[in-house]
Amino acid sequence: MIPGWRQGVRNGLVFGILALGAVMALNAGELPGLGAILAELPAAVGISAAVHIPQILLTAAAWRALLPPGLRPPFAAMALLRWYRESANALVPAGALVGQAAAARLLARRGVPGRMAGATATVDLTLEAVSQLFFTLAGVALLLGVGDGPGLLGFALAGFGIALAGAAAMVLFQRRLPLTLLERLLAQLARRWPAIDPAWIRDLQEAILQLHADWPRLAVATLWHTLSWLLGAIEIAGVLWLLGHPISLADALVIESLAQALRNVGFMLPGALAVQEGAIIGAAALVGVPPAAALAVALVRRTREVCLSLPGLIAWQRAESGSMRSAGPDRGGA
Repeated sequence: MIPGWRQGVRNGLVFGILALGAVMALNAGELPGLGAILAELPAAVGISAAVHIPQILLTAAAWRALLPPGLRPPFAAMALLRWYRESANALVPAGALVGQAAAARLLARRGVPGRMAGATATVDLTLEAVSQLFFTLAGVALLLGVGDGPGLLGFALAGFGIALAGAAAMVLFQRRLPLTLLERLLAQLARRWPAIDPAWIRDLQEAILQLHADWPRLAVATLWHTLSWLLGAIEIAGVLWLLGHPISLADALVIESLAQALRNVGFMLPGALAVQEGAIIGAAALVGVPPAAALAVALVRRTREVCLSLPGLIAWQRAESGSMRSAGPDRGGA
């Protein structure tokens, strides 16, 4: 059983209903047009999923590239771990952190040393934020090249600032972990759970710093993540085209880059509920997409997340149970 995932799903549904109600109330004048748009929702969800599944594969390739060649599991196994991680991010509170820890643990059970599994998962999350920073910068540049007025500049800089702050904080924290404080905390936890090794945190930082020095692997992983972000713009353009509001890929990149950057504000909520919807609507308005169409895009993305993530949580639970059963006899015979 995955602790708290049912509560996370319930919270997600409540927040989602409240967010949807608020957005629809603010855009009541657009509701007749929204009804016609939602008739195309199933096909739009299909487009969204068809683009997002390659994104999962690209991000799996990024994580796998950080592992030493001799320790890399099969690509299919890495794709499953990435799917579990995304499922937690979409439906569990603080899911990005929960999913990262769970995926790293499952990777370690596949024979990758624990410190290496934790280090690669941590650095992969950081590179995802760094590549998002580049992606957001591209969106800001495109927006400022075609837009005018201080409102556009403020909104664009807000998204870029959030992305920059998140990436910088992650890099600095990893390079300067408060080791003494964390060791004391782990020592206290070890009194209740003796399996915890307080010295593990120093091994983890050493592995992280070794990865930070391996520029070829960092560059490859960053490239895969950047390609994944670009696919998100294709998803936005494809869904809007189906809904009768075609836009250019440049405009789609503006929407996706700024919406994803602003979405980070809600990282503690399951799937950044309400924050993601508001970010998409606000970013879409900058390039002239009507609120009803932007709301439909947000609904399509949320529906796709739920459709892919609920099976992912179930598969994650089965993987956890299976790995625990297989680990039981090994511990007994040790």
